[in-house]
Amino acid sequence: MSVAPWYIVHIELTDPPSEVTPPPSANAIFAVYRYRGAVIGYDRFLPEEMPLKGAEVAPRAAGTLAYFAKQWLQLSPGMEMPAWTPRADAAYWFPLRELPEDALARLDAALDHRRSRPAPVTGTVAICTRHRPQQLAECLASIAAECDGSREVIVVDNGPDAETEAVVRRYPHVRYVSETVPGLSRARNAAIREARGDVVIFVDDDVRPEPGWVEPILRAFSDPSVGVVCGLVLPLALDTQSQISFQFDLGFGGMGFVPLRFGQDFVRGGWRGVPVWTIGAGANMAVRRSASDAIGGFNEAVGPGRSVGGSEDSEFWHRLLFAGHSIVYEPLSVVRHDHRRDQDAMSKQAYGYSAGHLVALFAQFGENRDWGDLFRAFITIPAWHIKRIMKQPYLKLRGRADPQLWDWVRGYFKGLTAIRLAFSSPGALSAKGKNPNSSGRNG
Repeated sequence: MSVAPWYIVHIELTDPPSEVTPPPSANAIFAVYRYRGAVIGYDRFLPEEMPLKGAEVAPRAAGTLAYFAKQWLQLSPGMEMPAWTPRADAAYWFPLRELPEDALARLDAALDHRRSRPAPVTGTVAICTRHRPQQLAECLASIAAECDGSREVIVVDNGPDAETEAVVRRYPHVRYVSETVPGLSRARNAAIREARGDVVIFVDDDVRPEPGWVEPILRAFSDPSVGVVCGLVLPLALDTQSQISFQFDLGFGGMGFVPLRFGQDFVRGGWRGVPVWTIGAGANMAVRRSASDAIGGFNEAVGPGRSVGGSEDSEFWHRLLFAGHSIVYEPLSVVRHDHRRDQDAMSKQAYGYSAGHLVALFAQFGENRDWGDLFRAFITIPAWHIKRIMKQPYLKLRGRADPQLWDWVRGYFKGLTAIRLAFSSPGALSAKGKNPNSSGRNG
């Protein structure tokens, strides 16, 4: 893999550039192919291929577009593919061998249909933040069109301070909400409690939404069973080695480009631990408030600020699915994430992800008694760590040692300290959500 920095270029295939010339410092080009605005795939070009001529890009881009079209042509108009499971229909995941002559016309029709559907719900944009006023300012600037009063926008300050509040006050139509008890799950519940929209659209303070990212998410709630919709997350920059590692080693590079539906077939798919972490990212996620109320909101024992690391989003998705709701991944909704820029930040992130994932597994087992979660916690993950440890000497010899390996291992042992969550009363959070004597929302 080429060393940093990488130059990111978005190539619209309906109007491709005649040449792509990166800055002299760039060691690679990370190309994001788009067709009529929809992200259809990624590509990487090395220094010896620069500057890129349009004629050189065209054959590779055409192959990416063909594969994208083959997948989209498997969809019924406006629908999603079922999420892959060991028992899934292979026709969806091994697309047509040949493209029909009218493939692009049919792809255009599918995109138009999906984009033209009415939004059946109202939405509130919510940003949960804590002691990051500069990132919050950049995030709010990126959604300035949403901050003009045409849509409700709230900022939940989870570590209230004057500087953060001052940033929010620059936008008269943005509502400032103070949540003094630390914890991202606590802040998310506060946003759901305060929001007036049917759906709360969560974006992290370190993402920069692309214009129009809200509408595809809202349209995906056309089925009343859909409790959550997640969108696509692209890198904002790949200027450092840590940012490249974040993109490709922590899962963001594996997000797909085709709408997916995660329902009961996914839950019963033959897993040892339902892989809810593959659904999407909480950095670009919308939650139906009524569905959240029904399952008791976000688990405030999970997530940054209350336990080590994240996974409060995937634990929430797990309970939604087990309660009979479905989740949609909508790649037409796009945000760009400001990845961690230095090795210290990456180490903390890997440690937190590792610990947080284990905490979520214990919480999931405590809530739903899915024994696959414990199998993953005590068999699958240790085996994965052992395999990585055994490969490390070989990788060092080749100059490709994993700099985050021991952060992942330390995080695993930290996560074990939360095993008490596995002994929670099954359904406790859902019962809280259904208590007629309560508000139905955590906070």
